[in-house]
Amino acid sequence: MRNSELTNTIASPQLRRNSLGLPELVFHGITHIAPATNVVFTFPIIAAKAGPAMPISFFLTTIVCLFIANTVAEFSRYMPSSGGYYSFATRGLGSRVGFIATWSYLIYDILGPAASSGFLGYLLSDTLESGLGVRIPWWLIAVATFVVIWFFTHYGVQLSLHTTAILGGAEMLIMLALAITFLIHPGPGSSYSAPLRPALSPHHYRGILAGMVFSVLALSGFEAPAPLAQEARRPGKFVASAVTLSLLAIGVFYVFASYASAIGWGTGNMAAFASDANPYYALGHKLWGAAWWLVVLAITNSAVGAGLACTNAASRVMYTMGQTGTLPAAFGRIHPVHRTPTFAIACLQVCGLVPVLLVGFFLRPGHIFDFLGTIATLAAIVLYAMANVALTAYIRRELPQHFSVWRHAVIPWMGTLALVPVFFITVYPVPAWPNNITPYCFVALLLGGVGYMYWLVARAPEALQRGATMLVGNPIDAAGDVDWDRTND
Repeated sequence: MRNSELTNTIASPQLRRNSLGLPELVFHGITHIAPATNVVFTFPIIAAKAGPAMPISFFLTTIVCLFIANTVAEFSRYMPSSGGYYSFATRGLGSRVGFIATWSYLIYDILGPAASSGFLGYLLSDTLESGLGVRIPWWLIAVATFVVIWFFTHYGVQLSLHTTAILGGAEMLIMLALAITFLIHPGPGSSYSAPLRPALSPHHYRGILAGMVFSVLALSGFEAPAPLAQEARRPGKFVASAVTLSLLAIGVFYVFASYASAIGWGTGNMAAFASDANPYYALGHKLWGAAWWLVVLAITNSAVGAGLACTNAASRVMYTMGQTGTLPAAFGRIHPVHRTPTFAIACLQVCGLVPVLLVGFFLRPGHIFDFLGTIATLAAIVLYAMANVALTAYIRRELPQHFSVWRHAVIPWMGTLALVPVFFITVYPVPAWPNNITPYCFVALLLGGVGYMYWLVARAPEALQRGATMLVGNPIDAAGDVDWDRTND
C-alpha cells in the first residue's frame, strides 16, 4: 500500500469504538425485538392459530431461538464483526452463500421494522379518529415515524442507543402493568389453567406449531447487538452476553404476557380476541379508562425503538458491505462528526418506507403488518438456518481446538431442524389473500439478490471474498477485549 493510501485510510472517519456497555447492548436487543408492538400487533395473529395456548407457542419458540442465539453468541466470541451475519456466514459457508445469507438478513431487517412503523401509522390514525375525533392520514404518521428514526440514528450511536434504552424500559413497564391488570381482572369464562393445555388450541399441536410462525417474528431481533461489535466495550464477551440476555428477557415476558392476555380477554372466547381489530384497545378502555393512552405510548415507543435498533444494526452491516465493495462505496462512508454510516441509514429508511406505502395503498393499510411481517419471517428463518450451518463449518475448519460437539454441532442443528416445520406451516396450507403471495414476494426478493451477486462476481469478483476478513476483530483475552487492527483470519 502506498503511503498516501495509508494516510487516507488512517485519516478516514471510523465507527466510535468502546462507546457501548452491556446495558446499552442488551436494551438494543430488547428494543430491536419490539415487545410492545408484538404484543398488540402479533398476539392476535398467534391467537388465531394457537387459541389460549399462546404461551406454549412462545415457550417452544424461545427454546428454538436460544439454539439460534447460541450461534450468534459463539460467532461473536471468536470473530466479532460490524458485519454481523455477513461476516459470520461468509467465513463459514464461503463468499457466495454468505452473500445470499446477508441478503436475506437485509430483507428481514428492513421489512420487519417497516411493518411495525407502517402499521403504527394505521393504528394511531384509527385510534385518534375513534378516540378523539381527530383524522390524520395513516401514511403521514408512517412517514413521520421514519423521519424520527432517521434523525436519531443519523446523529450518533450513543444518542440512538440511549434513546432505545429509555423507550425499551418504558414500554416494558407499561406492558407488564397491563398484563398484571389482566390477571387481576380475568375476562368472562376464563380458566387460569386453560393457556397451559395444548388440547384447547383450535387445532391442538398443529395450532401451537402454526402459532410459532409469528412467534419467531415476535422474538427475532435478539441478534441485533452483533453488528455493534466495533462500537462495544469488550465485544468478545459483551455482545454474546447481550444476545442471550435480551432473548431470555423477552421470551419470559412473552410467555407471561400471552398468558395474561388470554386470561384478561377470556380463555373460552379467543376466536373473538383474534378477530377483533384491536383487542388491546377494548381491554385497555375497559380496565384502565383514560389511562389507555399509556398503552398507545408504549406501542409508539416500541415501533420507534425497533426502528432505531434495526437501523443501527442493518446500517453497520451495509457499512461493512460498502467497505468490502459488495455494496457501492457510499455505504461504507462514516460521517466525520456523528461517526455513523449516514448514507446507509438514509437508504434503509427509503427502502422501508416504499413497501409500506405500496402495501398500504395497493392493498390496504390493515395488511401492512402481517404482509410485510410474513416476508420478514421467511427471511429470518432462512438466515437463521444458514448461520447455524455456518457455525459448525467455521469452528470445525478454522478453530478445531475449540470445537465442541454440543455447542457447535448439536445445538445449531437442533435449531435448524426445529425451524423446518415452522417454515413449512408458513406456506402450507396456503394462507388467504393477500398473504398467499408473500412466499413469492420473498423468493422474488431473494432472486434479486442472487442476480445482483452474479453481476458483482462478473464485475468485481474479489469484493465477495473481502467480506470474510474485513472489519473482523481478533479477541485478545478472556475479558472480551478485541484487537481491531489485526485481522482475524
